[in-house]
Amino acid sequence: MTRNSIFSVMLGLLFLAMTATSCNKFEGSQTVPSYIHIESIEVDSLTDYFVYGAPSSKITDAWVYVDDNPIGAFELPSTFPILKKGPHKVAIYGGIKVNGIGASRDDYPFYMPRIYQNLNLVEDSIVNLSPVLSYYPIGEGVNVAWMEDFENTSSMLPTATSDTSMVRFTGNGAWHSANSFFSGKVELPPDTMDFTVATADEFDFYKGTNGVYCLLEMDYCCNDTFFVGVQCYKNYQLESMPLVKVTPTDKQHDRPQRWNKIYINIGPTMNNNVTANYFKVYLTSDLTTDQDILYGNIYHPINEPRYYYFDNLKLLYRNL
Repeated sequence: MTRNSIFSVMLGLLFLAMTATSCNKFEGSQTVPSYIHIESIEVDSLTDYFVYGAPSSKITDAWVYVDDNPIGAFELPSTFPILKKGPHKVAIYGGIKVNGIGASRDDYPFYMPRIYQNLNLVEDSIVNLSPVLSYYPIGEGVNVAWMEDFENTSSMLPTATSDTSMVRFTGNGAWHSANSFFSGKVELPPDTMDFTVATADEFDFYKGTNGVYCLLEMDYCCNDTFFVGVQCYKNYQLESMPLVKVTPTDKQHDRPQRWNKIYINIGPTMNNNVTANYFKVYLTSDLTTDQDILYGNIYHPINEPRYYYFDNLKLLYRNL
């Protein structure tokens, strides 16, 4: 077993002990658990690109329920025990690192679970599962407020204070897939220049509700730190609120393999500013003044240009 698998088994056993009141510890004469192994969880490659965008994902955990009772959340890949045998309903939810933070994990609310209605569990044996997930139907658990894949003109525009703009880019370094040939790119010389781009769209879908659960999905590749935030327009002023500092991607790989994915929780900021006229999403390399105080260390490579590639941005929400 890998270290992650051992950790997941221990976590699962602890979770089972905590939830013993909601399900039997053993069934009848069973004294040995059954096991499930999940290597990875993917999003269906046949997802409708023109409705949901690219099916890229970074599902790090499996949230598992048996007969509608919680079993545990397991970091993938993982082999974990189930104190059941015979046919049972098993539901697998995809889990993510919210804001890219390992200590902040949750099941992703816009992916439907993979449900096995009569999965046969055998004591002291391992059942291997390869769940493939899909998004909830539009209006039935997910709404798409905005998508940007850069296949047409970019909807990310430079702000008045930006030193440069984002351009559409293809070729080596861009995100390539069956439906994707272009990415958004910003490249800065090795000096003090910075960029800030924001959505042309203004979002107000949070109004008139009890709040929203809203997440930004984004694929990116960069050699320098940048911020993701929202611009809030209220009281005749546009206030920039940085939310997440995103660090450089893995330099050990060639640029096409350096891409990473992040899920950013924007809902709390919107719900705390319901009187705002609208919001925009923005990206910036400007890590100065108040942001220095909030987030600390700043790193700019001095011997090479700074580059930032973006693709498959989508803003998903549902009303609470």
